[in-house]
Amino acid sequence: MRRIFSILLSIAMTFSIVTGLNLTASANDIYNIQVKGICDYNKANEVLKIVNNERSANGLASLTMDTELLNAAMDRAMETGIYYSHTRPDGSTCFTICNKINGENIAVNYPTSDSVMNGWMNSSGHRANILNSKYKSIGIGCFKVDSGYYWVQSFSNKSAENIPNKSGAVEKTNTVSIQKSLVKLYASASKSNMKINESGYFKYGIVNQGWSSSYCPGVADDYTFSSNNNSVIGIDSNGNFTAKSEGTATVSIALKADLSQKYSKTITVNGKNSSAAQTSKTTAYTNQTKTTKTTQAQTTRATAAQTKTTASFTEQTKTTKQCTSKSKTCAKRANITKLCTNLASIKKLTANCKQKKLNVDWKKVNNACGYEVQIATNKNFKKKNIICDKSTKKSKLSVNRKKIKNCKTCFVRVRPYFKCKDANGTPQKVYSEWCNKVKKVKIG
Repeated sequence: MRRIFSILLSIAMTFSIVTGLNLTASANDIYNIQVKGICDYNKANEVLKIVNNERSANGLASLTMDTELLNAAMDRAMETGIYYSHTRPDGSTCFTICNKINGENIAVNYPTSDSVMNGWMNSSGHRANILNSKYKSIGIGCFKVDSGYYWVQSFSNKSAENIPNKSGAVEKTNTVSIQKSLVKLYASASKSNMKINESGYFKYGIVNQGWSSSYCPGVADDYTFSSNNNSVIGIDSNGNFTAKSEGTATVSIALKADLSQKYSKTITVNGKNSSAAQTSKTTAYTNQTKTTKTTQAQTTRATAAQTKTTASFTEQTKTTKQCTSKSKTCAKRANITKLCTNLASIKKLTANCKQKKLNVDWKKVNNACGYEVQIATNKNFKKKNIICDKSTKKSKLSVNRKKIKNCKTCFVRVRPYFKCKDANGTPQKVYSEWCNKVKKVKIG
């Protein structure tokens, strides 16, 4: 039986066909790493509803959520949080997690159910999985960590055997087996200089080798924390450190499974912080969860410069992050300032048909290099209904009516695109999402 899977990235999509080949690494080449985050069953149920709406619109039977497939998809979503690939972190194929699975779609960095489904439906490979007439049941995973959302759809030719009744957002910790070659420690310390009584912390986890612009936050039990001078800076088992006296100390974090993977930070303690200690609460971090509030904004902002990772656009764009139409802070999150500044939706779009031309006008988007305009006979812009697809550098376009002469009513939408360079310096064109304004125009 042929099994199909598709990967969905933020900007570009790739998909491929695999067999059930098991590539699991030997036990000696495996680490067991804990992964912690939020499993969002509400978003999974929202995706299911959109999937079945799409199938109904194409004359196909609905898919039923299956408990075993749901659990497998959530576990796979957690696995993609630490290694974004159809290959599982231990080296085996995605199908080994559940023998019911016949196809898989994965996605990363889409913040909503609507946006991820829009991305999947606009990619031929993912769309083919969603609209496969042989599929009868499905499992959907949505896993959230600090760096964003990871999504999985697990499809099966078998009917659902047990229908789940799960909802809400649930914090969950899984132990994931991962090949040693894929494990790379990420760590940073919140302080370089401290006052006596001031506290700091580590941010730490495993770099996602399949999506290297992000990392999966770690669980303290998998790491060791130390200070080379406890009289100057003390540190606890969760990686929180406190300045005790003036001087210099080096605080360190290491991965228990591989102590050679270590990060150290030398910190200078100079002067007292008595006023701050009296006017603010201490920020304490347990297993990477902030448990108390602070009035010192710099405490929570200190690692921003260290935790930003520059996105590089490769041929497969696995390290790019998408700026959605609702995400005005994308530039800060993905550190693609020049690319994403004011990457918002088209704020004004007009279209009218006069004389021999259809005229389309829209408001410019800052830093956009050009725009793509689509004209379709259907407001859903299905591929077969798109009668005109053009690119322009201007904020207006005129289309000869002869090209749309068989259309009495058409729909128009616009999206901006931007240019950047990949790691090799090769120019790349990156599209935003389609604007949320669609214009209906009568022809003739």
